Amino acid sequence: MTIVLLVALLLLVPILFLLKRTKPSKRVPPGSLGIPIIGQRLGLLRAMRAITAEKWIEDRTNKYGPISKLSLFGKPTVLIHGQAANKFIFTNGGDSIVNQQTQSVKMILGDRNLLELSGKDHSRVRGALVSFLKPESLKQYVGKIDEEVRSHILMHWEGKQQVK
Repeated sequence: MTIVLLVALLLLVPILFLLKRTKPSKRVPPGSLGIPIIGQRLGLLRAMRAITAEKWIEDRTNKYGPISKLSLFGKPTVLIHGQAANKFIFTNGGDSIVNQQTQSVKMILGDRNLLELSGKDHSRVRGALVSFLKPESLKQYVGKIDEEVRSHILMHWEGKQQVK
């Protein structure tokens, strides 16, 4: 009986070693996924309530680098931080990065929000937003908004001691 177990063990160990060795390695960024299910949600929410989310992200970037993994809302997520990362995503990242929002984010923002768009749809909507937010366009809007605010102040607030 012991001989059979020994032979089985001797045959199984090399097979398991080969299976483990031939498995394709995934290149995963550094970082901690945190507590299962909860992940880094509590730390991020705490930082957001204290208005220190930017510091939380900077601390994480200093610890793990500009690209790191974390778990938010029960899903493994990649955090990409910095100017070079933004440039990559907004110039050519649309073809190589797939954005998958959690179900709760999809429910809040809708299925076809800007975060969910990719490829040509994303480029088209982003192009419209960029043209809408050009400095020349903003100058026109600021002038109109300024005129409306002045009119409202003169009509409703002028001569009053207290704003209610």
